[in-house]
Amino acid sequence: MKKIPLIDVMEGLNILEVLGIFLTLLMAFVFQFVLNELPCPLCLLQRIGFFSMAFGFLLNLRFGLRPSHYALVILAALFTSFVALRQIALHVVPGTGTYGTPFLGLHLYTWSFIVSMCVIVFTTIFLGVDRQYQPPSTKNMHYPKLTHTLFVMMAILIIANIISLIVMCGFHECPENPTSYKLTTPNE
Repeated sequence: MKKIPLIDVMEGLNILEVLGIFLTLLMAFVFQFVLNELPCPLCLLQRIGFFSMAFGFLLNLRFGLRPSHYALVILAALFTSFVALRQIALHVVPGTGTYGTPFLGLHLYTWSFIVSMCVIVFTTIFLGVDRQYQPPSTKNMHYPKLTHTLFVMMAILIIANIISLIVMCGFHECPENPTSYKLTTPNE
């Protein structure tokens, strides 16, 4: 049986992380457009955190596995978890209401906290596998087409989020509980 090199395993895990984050962001986009649940300012901050996490993993895939890239992921996941925890705290008291439709019994901001904590745990484990780091001169990108495809997918999702944010809020501060798209709804 052929032994798979550790670097291939670690890059494969980074690819899975990017795909998981992509699906998480895509699901938020589906909630926004299919269920017409506009993201609140805290939701938008969580999206930025997820994009930042994905960026750290994409840096690993493009430039080689580095502790600094994992550190970026962990910092982004901490930011996202704190924002999600703030949103959970706003809605934890009975009678204060919630924001959005639950998915599998939990609201998206609760899922955001759970996913962020999982990313922190897994990335910390990844960070500890010290045999994955190679000098830059010996590093070749192992999955160039897949890496480029992931970069393009994330770029498209970022551009779509920016466009939807501008349509939703215009060039002003977003409302606390948005109910319509500012640029498409007259008299808003």
